[in-house]
Amino acid sequence: MKIVLLLALALPMVVATRGPLKPGCPNPNQGKQCLIYHDQCQRDLDCEREGKGHLCCPVNGCGKECVTLNMNPRCPDPGSYGFSCYTHSHQCNIDSECDGNRKCCHVDGCGRSCKAV
Repeated sequence: MKIVLLLALALPMVVATRGPLKPGCPNPNQGKQCLIYHDQCQRDLDCEREGKGHLCCPVNGCGKECVTLNMNPRCPDPGSYGFSCYTHSHQCNIDSECDGNRKCCHVDGCGRSCKAV
């Protein structure tokens, strides 16, 4: 019985360490141990729809939470593009996913894309 209990407590910590990190998500292995595993979201779109952030990330082995990206301050104001879209299409999450000197910027209502700034 003790072995089953130990495995049940260790499972959330093991789940958080699997797979590569999504660009823009914080490192989920920061020493926090949880007894309860709870997901605030299942995918990025859940966070965007509810206005809770940009990405659905595993956090400290306790579940998935919405995380807000720190967008580059050199990016244009998202409303300055003069249009709005009905769907979100993300080409990037962070600047390092863009070629050359381009930056990952939020485009009004359309998602994030690489822009020369």
